[in-house]
Amino acid sequence: MKPNILFLIIDSLRADKFPQKNQNNSSPNISSLIQNGTLFSNTISSANATILSWSSLFTSKFPFKTGIRSSRFNKLDSNIETSFDVLKNNNYRLYGYLPKLSETVGLFPKFDNDDYLYDFYIGLSNGLGEEIIKKTDSNLPTPWFFLVHSMDLHQPINVSKEFDITKFGTSSYERKVSEIDFWIGKIIKKIDLKNTILIITGDHGDYIKSANIANKELDFNPDHNKEVLRSKISKHAPKFLKPLKDKVFFSLEKQTQVRKSKILHDLDLRDYEKRAIIAGKADKDHFLFDELIKVPLLIVSPQITKNLLINQQIRTVDIFPTLFDLLGLKFQSDIDGVNLKPLINGESMQEQPAYIESNPLVLTESNDVIGIRTSKYKYFRDKNDPSKRIHLFNLKTDPYEETNLSSETELIKKFEEILISLLGDYSEKISQNTSESDEIEQELRKLGYV
Repeated sequence: MKPNILFLIIDSLRADKFPQKNQNNSSPNISSLIQNGTLFSNTISSANATILSWSSLFTSKFPFKTGIRSSRFNKLDSNIETSFDVLKNNNYRLYGYLPKLSETVGLFPKFDNDDYLYDFYIGLSNGLGEEIIKKTDSNLPTPWFFLVHSMDLHQPINVSKEFDITKFGTSSYERKVSEIDFWIGKIIKKIDLKNTILIITGDHGDYIKSANIANKELDFNPDHNKEVLRSKISKHAPKFLKPLKDKVFFSLEKQTQVRKSKILHDLDLRDYEKRAIIAGKADKDHFLFDELIKVPLLIVSPQITKNLLINQQIRTVDIFPTLFDLLGLKFQSDIDGVNLKPLINGESMQEQPAYIESNPLVLTESNDVIGIRTSKYKYFRDKNDPSKRIHLFNLKTDPYEETNLSSETELIKKFEEILISLLGDYSEKISQNTSESDEIEQELRKLGYV
C-alpha cells in the first residue's frame, strides 16, 4: 500500500528559526517530530520569493527552465512535467490549501477539494488550521497527497494573544513559529504517521524586522490589521487610481526608511541586523543573503532514519526526487534535483552547488541578481551583466555576509564559470503573455509584493 503524504510549506520559514534537536521547549511538537525524522538544516531555496520558489520545488528544475520567469511573470510552460503529474499518474488523490496567488501561475493541478484557495490573511489560527483538521479527519480516499502552504509567517505577522509573550520567543517571528508549532501538533494528531510521509519546509526565508535592545524588543514590523485593510481597499480601488496609488506607496516607503535610519543610527547593531530592518518592499536593489533563501527541511516517515541531523548543503530542487525514491516513483523528464537517499543512509554524497535568483518587483523595474551557493561560499551578481553588483562571501568566516570579497577576482572567475555551466544554453527570451502577467501581478500586490 502506497503511503499518504502531508506536505507542509510555511511561507518565509527560516532555517535558523526552526527548532533543532534537543532545544526550544516553545515548539514541542516540531521538536518531537525531529526526534522521529531526518532534519536537513542547510537547505537552499532557488529564489527569495514564492512564485519562483514554487516553480523550482514542484518541477525539480531551476526557475529559469520553467517558463514562469520573464521580465515580468508568466504561467508555467505547459510542456514541463510537475511533481503533481507524477503523483496523479500513480493514482494519488490530490488535496490542498493554497493562497489565491497559486491559481494564476498554471503550476498546480485541479485538487480534489474545491475549497483549496484561501485569502492571504487567513492563517492556521483563524480558520485554515480547522479546515485542514476537518479534511484530514474525513477518511480521505487513499493514497492521498495533501499540500498546505501556510502564510502565517509572511509579513505582516499576526501573533495570537496567548502566544504573544516572551515565553514563546524574543520576536514576533519566533512567537509565531511557536504558534505554528501548536497547530502542527493538532494536525498530526489526526494523521496516521505509520502510513504517512510528513514533509515540513519553507518556500524561502525573510528579514526579521526587529532587534533585541537591553532585553526589550524593538519592533519595526508592519501592522497586520493596517496591511490587511490596505490590501482590501486596494483590491476594490478603481483602475484609474492605480498610478496615484503606486506613487503614494513609494513615497510612504521612502518616508518609512528615512524614519528607520534615524532610529538605527544610534543603536549598537551589527550590519546584518540593520540591513534587515532597513530593507523595504520597494527596494530596487535586490540581494540573496541567507536570511532570504536558507530554509529547513524535515522528513518524517517509517522509511526515514530517526533523530538524524544532516548539515550538508542540499537544495529544494532535491526534495521531490528524494520523496519519489521513497515512493518508488520518478520524473520522466530531465531534472536538476538529486535523490538525497545516500545522505539519509549515512553515505557520503558530493555537494551540489545551489542556483539562486532574486524575485523582480511588480510595480517597477528592479536590479535583480543570480548566483550560486556552496557550503563555503556565496556568489551573486547582476542578472544581466556579470560585471555589476558583484557579491562574494566566505560563509565559514563570515556567516552573516557582512564582508563583500568582490576584489577576489580569481574566486569570482571560478564561481562565474560554475554559474554559467548551470545556466547552460538557456536564453531568457520567453514570449510574454501580458494578460497572464497582469493577473499574476495583481495577486502579488495583495500579498504585499511590489
